[in-house]
Amino acid sequence: MITQIRKLDFTGQKIFVGLDVHLKSWRVSIHLEEMLQKTFHLSPPGIEGLEEYLRRHYPGAIYQCAYEAGFCGFWIQKGLAARGIETLVVNPSDIPTTDKERQQKDDVRDSRKIARSLRNGELEGIHIPDDLAQKDRSLVRYRWSLVSDRKRAMNRIKSHLHFYGQYPPEGVMAEWKWDRAFMNWLREKAKEDATLDLLLQEFDALRALEKVQMRQIRTLFKSDRYASLMTLLRSIPGVGFLSAVQLLTEIEDIRRFQTFDKLCFFVGLVPGTDSSGDKQRADQRTTRGNKRLRTLLIECSWVAIRQDDELALAYSNLRKRMDGPHAIIKIARKLLNRIRRVWLSGNPYTPAQAAN
Repeated sequence: MITQIRKLDFTGQKIFVGLDVHLKSWRVSIHLEEMLQKTFHLSPPGIEGLEEYLRRHYPGAIYQCAYEAGFCGFWIQKGLAARGIETLVVNPSDIPTTDKERQQKDDVRDSRKIARSLRNGELEGIHIPDDLAQKDRSLVRYRWSLVSDRKRAMNRIKSHLHFYGQYPPEGVMAEWKWDRAFMNWLREKAKEDATLDLLLQEFDALRALEKVQMRQIRTLFKSDRYASLMTLLRSIPGVGFLSAVQLLTEIEDIRRFQTFDKLCFFVGLVPGTDSSGDKQRADQRTTRGNKRLRTLLIECSWVAIRQDDELALAYSNLRKRMDGPHAIIKIARKLLNRIRRVWLSGNPYTPAQAAN
């Protein structure tokens, strides 16, 4: 009896793979061009294991994968792409979801809807920064984490002092001001208070780490990679060193936004709309966007209207028909437009001249 060996050949077929990524396992859904084929549990998770499974069960096929942006970053996308597997990292809010899927959410449904949407051509991947830009962004973002931790340590010290009714004398401090006199007073108190001594050690460690990290940032942004752009951005009123640092790392390459509106949408400085029939409502801004940049630009705008006469005039005119918070959002758009124009042109900002 002759045994016939049959071999699979998926040459020319597209295999759509939806990944629901978790730390200890991945839920994987395989969607063929016409149907959902299977969903399985990949544990331990890994790029090599997924590639080996696809090439063994679907040899010769064209593989397309997608997963949600999240805690795992971009290493999965880069690893699969290096192995010839096209992979998208998508914003979770951009994945089409039915109400039933929202009410009965689980890993299986999540991976299946990603595979289904990928097959339907409904997904658009987010921008993937290069490795160097990603490391620079992480360094800058870590600064804000350190600042938050230091402020948390300061609040713990204040709470501890309030709890025991210990307040500095007027000669040291009339209000909570963390100057040298206040710190010396705290250290004297800590000699008799073990808890306060530990809290101060935490504060000192965070402050020292913050200074080291700040030196690293200053060294990095004096390099040839950023020096010229830093000079351009800091020529704009309201944009200081740390603001320019954050703009450069979060935006990375402003040329990837073909229009100013797309840049505003990325930042989150576009109005949201809610229209139905004859009823139309427009919010001041959408909730989508890069929250770090949106907050930064609004803070810079408050500074800019005090440094730039043109923006001060625009803010004054806006205040005649709206309140301050809404007016400053419109100023933030103007400031972002200046940043884009300076960045693209390579010319420093030139203030408007008063009419003769």
